[in-house]
Amino acid sequence: MENNDKKITTIQPDLFQQLGNQEPDYLSENAPDLDIEQEFMGQVKYVLRQSKKRGLSRDRIIERMNLCLPEELHITKRQLDAWCAESKEYHHFPAIYLPAFIWAVRGVLTPIEVLTGALDLVVLDEQEQLAAELGRSMLTKVQASKTERLIKKKFELYK
Repeated sequence: MENNDKKITTIQPDLFQQLGNQEPDYLSENAPDLDIEQEFMGQVKYVLRQSKKRGLSRDRIIERMNLCLPEELHITKRQLDAWCAESKEYHHFPAIYLPAFIWAVRGVLTPIEVLTGALDLVVLDEQEQLAAELGRSMLTKVQASKTERLIKKKFELYK
């Protein structure tokens, strides 16, 4: 009788062993630093100051925000002031109000750019979106042209 016992040697580590040794993403040392409170609130306050210079008082901003919010979410100047005051216990700007705030200050995106920047994302305005779309379209056209030339070359081989 032959000995069919084969010794298996492998350079590659066991897949299940590797999976068991992997650290979950939420424990990873590579997790981004998302402590953006100071920068975010700094931008909100900056936008409020700049808006005042352009004739938009806090009262007017509140009016504009409330125009696009459902009645149960309407805010007061006191609330906005509390969100912006570090001395207040609840001085965090609720995310649910950010779209209305951005609209009320006439599209100044810097607070949103703080949020997206923390995640290495970029906010594009309409013109930048169109430029990106044009670039993608041009790239697609170049790639299609290259593919067409390759196919034509292959046809030439059959002649």
